[in-house]
Amino acid sequence: MKIIYFTTAQKENDFRSFINDWKISLNPSNQNFHNKLIRALAINNEVHVISVRPFSRGNMKVSKLNKEVKTEGNITWHYIKRSGSKISRALITTSQMMNALKGIDLSDSIFITDTINRSVVTGVYKIKKKYKRPTLGICTDSPSNISGTKRSYTLYLLKHTSDFDGYLALTDGLNNLFNPNGKPSYIFEGLVEDKKIEVKESKKPYIFFGGALMKKYGVYNLIDAFKEINNKDLELWICGHHGDKTKIKEACKGFNNIKYLGLLPVNKVMEYEQGSLCTVNPRPFSEDLDRFSIPSKTLEYMAMGRPVISVRNTILMNKFPNEIIWIPSSTTENIKQGIQKVLDMTEVERENFGEEAKNRVLALYSIESVGKNIQSFLLNFTK
Repeated sequence: MKIIYFTTAQKENDFRSFINDWKISLNPSNQNFHNKLIRALAINNEVHVISVRPFSRGNMKVSKLNKEVKTEGNITWHYIKRSGSKISRALITTSQMMNALKGIDLSDSIFITDTINRSVVTGVYKIKKKYKRPTLGICTDSPSNISGTKRSYTLYLLKHTSDFDGYLALTDGLNNLFNPNGKPSYIFEGLVEDKKIEVKESKKPYIFFGGALMKKYGVYNLIDAFKEINNKDLELWICGHHGDKTKIKEACKGFNNIKYLGLLPVNKVMEYEQGSLCTVNPRPFSEDLDRFSIPSKTLEYMAMGRPVISVRNTILMNKFPNEIIWIPSSTTENIKQGIQKVLDMTEVERENFGEEAKNRVLALYSIESVGKNIQSFLLNFTK
């Protein structure tokens, strides 16, 4: 089977270089998810990725992104050119996406596309009409959860993705949102990797958080909770994107055992996760997030084999009632209580707790497991 995958994601090493071209931090969560899903699909298929890399003249150190084609195993990455003003890019992006398809035999192909990027969706909407190939949408979040967007953005995306032939969604809520006509769908909560990395022993045990450094995602509550624990033999390591660097540094000021590490490459993050005393996801609970968004960070943490503390999420609590230290909210007091449970464990207990969680999450959401299950779903579109 041949899959044409439309996304903003890139080959992992290319993304590491790409973020250096930006003056601001990029959110790597979509990149990480789509990169893993592409590799899952490539286990049994030839995959051509049409990548519409993010571009902003005002926020980038370069004036353009050149067209490139790269191949690794069953995956061919087609990076389209990106340059000019926002208006000029909007006018030519679709034609560049179509040009990238030239030379690819599309006769037995399935189109799979991101559903929350306007440039990608606009292109696929027209490409689908031209080539009349089965088209599936990947639903990872509600457009209304994207920072800085208006209601018109959400309505545009929902309108232009509503007539696809099928959907891959992370929650039932997302499937219902994007799939009003009840087309075939496959629901899976996420993807994780079984990646053992050599861990350098730290001088002191540390708690690790890597993610969005914005108040609404709970990072400052985590910092306050750690301060109140006031354990000089314990450290807190924080890394991530977005947020105000000055504000984060100010929040850590005066506490030498709180380390702000900036934005780190994926492998370094995984190394720190695997070497931690425990990992924490302090993302606050909300009805919208619970219905439309899976805390992928929690799943990633579980695959690292260390205890995980996480604010409640209905879906994951049903899947993993005993494999995560669940806390009811992201208040300072609740986070402190979660951390204290880890501190009260022996190291053997922590290892056993983390290993059990790792085995369970890999059984359900490893690249190999999800790739196999999606493959069966895709066969419905080749008949």
